[in-house]
Amino acid sequence: MNWTIIKNDKEYQSALNRLDVIFHPKSTKEQDEFDLLVLLINQYEEANFHIEEADPIQVIKMKMDYLGLNQTDMVKYIGSKSTVSKILSYKSPLTLKHVWILSKILNLPVQLLARPYNVENWNFMKKFGGLEFQQLTGV
Repeated sequence: MNWTIIKNDKEYQSALNRLDVIFHPKSTKEQDEFDLLVLLINQYEEANFHIEEADPIQVIKMKMDYLGLNQTDMVKYIGSKSTVSKILSYKSPLTLKHVWILSKILNLPVQLLARPYNVENWNFMKKFGGLEFQQLTGV
C-alpha cells in the first residue's frame, strides 16, 4: 500500500493494523514501510490526541504506588517525614538533590522530575519582581 499523511480515524486504524502485521520486519522494504508508518502514526497522534503531562509529584506518587512504597519508605531518601509530606502535598518544592536521589531510587529520568510545577505558598517567585510562576514557566 502507498502510505500518505493520515487524515482520519479510518486511515489511522488501517495504519495501526498494518504496523501490527509488520512489527518485526522481514525485509528492507518492510523496514522502510514500518519506519514510515511510525512517523505517520506519531504525527496523527500528536495532532489529534493531546495527552496532558503529569507533574513530577504525580509521577513520583504513581511510581511509589507501582513499587508498593509509602511516605514512610521515602524518609530515608528525601529526609524527615515532614519533608516527605510537604513535597508530596505540593507545600515544598523538590530540590536538585531530591531529583537526583529519586531518579536513581525510582528509576525515573531526571528530566521527568526536574520539570516546573506549582508549589503552594512558595515565596521563591518574589525574586522575580512579582512575575507570576505561570508567566515564567507556562505552567
